Amino acid sequence: MFQGIRELRSAKGRTALITITVGMITIMVTFLSSLAAGLSFESVSALQARFNSDATQSKQALLLQDSGTSSLASSRLTPNQLQAVEAAGGEALYMSRAKVGTSTVVLLSDAQVKPGTVEVPEVLYNDAQAAMPEKSAVTVSDEVYLDHQPVLSVNPRDLKDDPGASTAALVSEDFAAPSGTVMLKGKERWNASASYQGEQTSLNMMVVLLYVISALVLGAFFTVWTMQRLRGVAISSALGASRRVLIGDSLGQALVILAGGIVAGVLITFIAGSALASAMPITLSATTLAQPAVILAVAGLLGATISIRPVLKVSPRTALAAG
Repeated sequence: MFQGIRELRSAKGRTALITITVGMITIMVTFLSSLAAGLSFESVSALQARFNSDATQSKQALLLQDSGTSSLASSRLTPNQLQAVEAAGGEALYMSRAKVGTSTVVLLSDAQVKPGTVEVPEVLYNDAQAAMPEKSAVTVSDEVYLDHQPVLSVNPRDLKDDPGASTAALVSEDFAAPSGTVMLKGKERWNASASYQGEQTSLNMMVVLLYVISALVLGAFFTVWTMQRLRGVAISSALGASRRVLIGDSLGQALVILAGGIVAGVLITFIAGSALASAMPITLSATTLAQPAVILAVAGLLGATISIRPVLKVSPRTALAAG
C-alpha cells in the first residue's frame, strides 16, 4: 500500500483527473437518484400513505376500470362493480380535482375523515377555507401528492356525487375482480398514477447505465495505470513482495481514489440538493445518497479488479527488460 500511495502523490495530475471523474459520476448518480425519489413522492405519496398506514391496508389491492391505461384519474367503476366491492368488504375510492387559490389540488376520499370536513396541508389552509366555505378545514402535518398535485382528504360521501370524480376501490388481494376491471397489487399500485411509471423507468435506466459506465471508465483507467507501473511492480516482486501484497497495493490505490471521489460527489449533491429542494422535487436520504455511493464503490472496485490481471502474471525479468 505504501508504494501505491507514493505513486498517487507523484502522479498528482492523473490522480486528480480520475478522482474528479469519479466525483462527477457520483454527482450524476446521486442527483438522479434523489430526483427520481422526489418525483416518486410527488407522483404517488398519497397512495403510499394510504396503503402503508396499517398492516391491513398494506395488503390491499387497488381496483380500477380496465380502460387500457390503469390510471386512477380515468377510472370509472360502475354502480354494479361498486356494489360487488362493498359486498366483499371493500371501500370505494373517489378522486376529483379542484382549484384552491392558485393551485390545482386533488380531492381524495378517505373514510377516516368526518363528513363536511376537508384535511389540508398547512400551507394551503387559508386558500382551502376561502375556496370551500361549506366545509370545515382541518390542517394535517404531512403534505402528500398525487400526479404532482397536493392532496386534500375528504369523506367519500362528499365526493361520490361529484360528476367529475373518478371511481376506484380498495379491496383485498384475493378479491375476485369483476369483468371490466383490473386489480393492481404491491408496487403495481403506484402505476395508477399517470406520471409514475414513465418517470421512474427512464430515470432508473439512466442510473443503471451510469453504474455500468463507471465500472468501464475506472476499469479502463486502472488498466492503463497498471501497465504504466509494471516496472515498479516488477521491482517489488523481485525484492520478494508476494502476489497478495501486489494485488492489495493496486486495489488500495483504487479504493483511495474511489473514496475521495465518491465522498466529494455525495457532499456536493447534498449541498446542491438542499439548496434546490424548494425549486425542484428532490428527496435526500440514505437511499438516494449512501446506497448509490456503495454501488458505485463496488462497481469501481470491480473494474479495478479486472484491470490488475497483468499484476497476477508479471515476471520481474520480463517487466524489467521491457522497461
